[in-house]
Order: sequence, then C-alpha cells, then structure tokens
Amino acid sequence: MKNKGLNGLKINASLFVVLSVFIGFNYIFSSCASSEIADSGDVNQDAIYHYYAVTYDANSSKSYDVEAQFRFGGNKGTTLRLTDPSKVYVNGNEMKEESNVLRGCFYTLSLDDGNEFEFKFVDTEEKEYINKCKIYSAELKNVDDIIADLDYEVKWIGLPLAANESMVCTIEDNEGNIATGGSDIVGSQSVNIDKDDMETLMAGNAEIYLTRTSFVDADEVADEGGKIYTEYKSEKKSVKIKRLKD
Repeated sequence: MKNKGLNGLKINASLFVVLSVFIGFNYIFSSCASSEIADSGDVNQDAIYHYYAVTYDANSSKSYDVEAQFRFGGNKGTTLRLTDPSKVYVNGNEMKEESNVLRGCFYTLSLDDGNEFEFKFVDTEEKEYINKCKIYSAELKNVDDIIADLDYEVKWIGLPLAANESMVCTIEDNEGNIATGGSDIVGSQSVNIDKDDMETLMAGNAEIYLTRTSFVDADEVADEGGKIYTEYKSEKKSVKIKRLKD
C-alpha cells in the first residue's frame, strides 16, 4: 500500500508504521542512545535535554502510562538521575525513578483520569519548566467484513487528525500476518488499506485496531530542546477476512 506520508511523499505501509508510530517512542530509547547514568547535579542545567511521553492502550489497564527522561549531550546523550532539589511531576504528582541496562534512568507514573497532562520539571537551580499535552482518543466505527481483494477504508470515532498527528490501522490475521494503512494528513477522518497490502492475509478471523500518535517540540526546555510523544491505541475488534474467490 502507498499512502500520503510525512512531507506529502508516498511511502509504503510498513515504513509508514515505523516512522509514524514507533519513531516517537524510540526517539530517546533506541539502541543508539546512551544507557549510561549520571547525576543531574554534575552537569550544566542549561544543557539538559527533555523527553516526555504519554501512552494509552484500551486493551489493557484503563490508565495512562506517563514517562519522562532527561539527558546530557542531546537526545542520545547520557541519561540523568535527578539530584535534589531537582524533581519531575505530572499533574502535580511526583514521578518515580526507574532504571535498567537498556534505557538508563527514566521516570514513570500511571494516571487514571483525564486526557490532559502537565509536566513540571525543576532543575537543581530550582528553575521550573512547564509543558502540557493532550492525548486524543480514536475508536473504530462499525467494522464490516474485510474483502482482502478490495481496498478497505477505516473510519474512527474521534477528532480528525491535527498537525503533527498520525493514524495507523493494523489488521492481524490468525497466522500473525499483518496489513497496515495510515495517514498524517491534517483533517483526515479515515485511513485506507490497499488491497496489495493485504495479499498475505489469510481468510478467516482477524483483529483490527488503530494507533493515534503525535510527536511535537516541548514548549519550555533548556538550550538542548526536547520532545513530547503521545500514543493512543484503540480497542481491538474482531473481524472476518474474506476473499472474492471463496
């Protein structure tokens, strides 16, 4: 399948998924980023890079997973453990420190209510940075049987796409074969999956779901800048895949 993709260019579906869904979340946590940990009090506070993420999966717990990470040396630099009096909060709640060998140090919290989030980061010089974001839902409308030999249009319940947003629809059959279609066109209210992209799908039962993402610059940051990523994954729905020759 070909879609109008980033910058209005045509890209194939598998690449579109990688770019529009996973690039944001992996922007900081990719394998080429440092997992080393340093204390934030030992670095120039104006050289701290900010990253914030909010994700929601309607198929699991009904809570929003919130993360923050800070780095020295740009978006791939050394991860920072916040040292007093430095703290990070979301909606007034202090976030919890975590670390592992793959991702270094980062901060997490789960929230149950609302779709609006305010991050407050206080550095060791007690300078405050406030960044806000919203996460917008997208649930599938009535899902008809999929004739995999024909192009398939998917509409959603929720707001049209805004600037810096992307929507990807994923169909997975019982054999684990996947077909995708997506769009990042402002004002879009549907995505199309081309019949050519569904060639590998097997007739029978399948699941379909949407993933809505945004990836924007953070407003209040130090000199190194920062990003905010949001992701909403819709409830998976059962669907039948059919072939015209069946």
